[in-house]
Amino acid sequence: MTRAADRVLLPALWVTTFVFVGWGLLPRAALYTTLLSPARLVALAALAKLTLLLLGTAWSWRSRAALEAGNPVRPAWTLLAAGLLSNFLGQALLARYQLAGEPSPFPSVADVFYLLAYPLIGAALVRFIHAYDEVGLPIGTRAERSVTLAVAAAACAALAVPVLRPVLQADLAPLDEALSAAYPLLDMALLVPLALLLRITWRFRGGQVATAWVVVLSGFVFMCAGDVLFAYLTALGKAGLDPFLHAAYIVAYGLVAAGVRRHLALMLS
Repeated sequence: MTRAADRVLLPALWVTTFVFVGWGLLPRAALYTTLLSPARLVALAALAKLTLLLLGTAWSWRSRAALEAGNPVRPAWTLLAAGLLSNFLGQALLARYQLAGEPSPFPSVADVFYLLAYPLIGAALVRFIHAYDEVGLPIGTRAERSVTLAVAAAACAALAVPVLRPVLQADLAPLDEALSAAYPLLDMALLVPLALLLRITWRFRGGQVATAWVVVLSGFVFMCAGDVLFAYLTALGKAGLDPFLHAAYIVAYGLVAAGVRRHLALMLS
C-alpha cells in the first residue's frame, strides 16, 4: 500500500504544486494565458484541495477502524478524521464559487467549519500524546516535555508579532481582521503539541513512525504558511500572492494526507 500510494500521491502533489508556483513566478507565460487560465487554475486548486482533504479524512477513519475498540489511540484518529472532515466541508462550500469562476466570499459559512477544525485537530494531537504515554512509549520526563512545550510556544509567540503586524495595521472590517489574525494564530497553536509529538517519536528517528509524524508536521507548517499568505492577501490586497496561497494549501493538505497514510500502512503491515 505504501509504495503504490507514493507512486501516485507524491508525484501528483509535487507536479500540481510546481504548476501553481510557476503561475506565481511567470504569470504571463503562454501556459498560463492559454491552456491554464487563472479561472481553470482556481478550479483545479479547488478540486485538488477537496481530493486531498477527503483522502486524509478517509485514511484517518481507516486508521481508527484498524484498531481495536479499547485501544487508547483510536479516539485520537476519530478526532483527527473529524477535523479533516470539517476542513473538507469548509472547502466544499467555497468550491462552488471557485468552480464557477466566481470570487470566494470572506467571511462566509465556510469559516465556521474551518474554525471548528482547529479544536478537533488540536484535541486529536493531545490525545495522541496521552495515548502514547498509556501504551508505554518513552515520552520523556515531565521536565523534558515542559521544556519542549515552552520552546515551541516561545518560538510561535516570537513569530506571531512580525507575521500579524501587517494584518493588524490594515484597514479591515472587525470580523475580517479577527479571522485573518485567528487562522495563523490557531495554526501556531497546533504546532506546539506537534512539536511534542515529534520529540516523542524522534527517539525512533530513522523509523517509519517518526517519518510519518515529520510528514504531518510539515503539512501543518505549510498550512500555517497558507493562512499567513491568506491574511496578507486579505489585508494588503496583493493578488500576486494568490498562486502561492493555493500552492501552500495543496502542499499542506497533501503532506497531512501522506503522513496519515503512512500511519495506516504501518497498522496494516
